[in-house]
Amino acid sequence: MKSTMRLSLAATAIFLNACSLPVSVEVDCTWAKPIRLSNTSKAWLADRIPWPAHLREDLVKIAKHNEKHNTFCG
Repeated sequence: MKSTMRLSLAATAIFLNACSLPVSVEVDCTWAKPIRLSNTSKAWLADRIPWPAHLREDLVKIAKHNEKHNTFCG
């Protein structure tokens, strides 16, 4: 029982220390770049409508990523 309590306290201390680390948006955004499609890819996609469901889902993911990047990274 005591070892479980010690482990819980240690885990809590680690969690609190990790959560209190400063976060810099500029530094955190350096790895996340917006995903841009080339004009060739855009033309290819425009010629192939309707898109299959899996392609549509992937394009939605790309759009959401770009929206988040614009919101948080400018």
